Amino acid sequence: MGLRDVLLVLHIAGAATWFGANIVQALAPSMAAGQSPEAAAGWYRVAGRLSSRLYMPASLLILATGIWMVVDSEVYGFDDLFVTIGFGVIIVGALLGIFVFGPGSERAAQAIESGDKSAIRASAARIAAFGTADTLLVLFAITAMVLRLGT
Repeated sequence: MGLRDVLLVLHIAGAATWFGANIVQALAPSMAAGQSPEAAAGWYRVAGRLSSRLYMPASLLILATGIWMVVDSEVYGFDDLFVTIGFGVIIVGALLGIFVFGPGSERAAQAIESGDKSAIRASAARIAAFGTADTLLVLFAITAMVLRLGT
């Protein structure tokens, strides 16, 4: 196994982590809510922390291995469309984590604890909508990588 293979495995593992965590985050809120308000609020607090503890390391791994593979490649460059898509999705994901998922998760937890049903619905709907968009973007990036769009 050569360096490119190791980098590709790590790159795919990072993307799989991001995509898989998004799927879990789509399913877990309703499961937690079925347990108790405390469990639901706890879930949202855990989800908010995933930004720095899971998503950031995964995206840094994807970014570092992606850059390394492009630098090491004689075939692909930073001007290839699939590489640009990958960079774009990482940037969008980081911005969503900072401005939507982190604060939104805390708002959802506080709304659950205060019993504010309209705030719970609003926070959960916003997180779900942006989570769906983020998941579709990640899937699009994966597809762009597999098909090597633009080459």
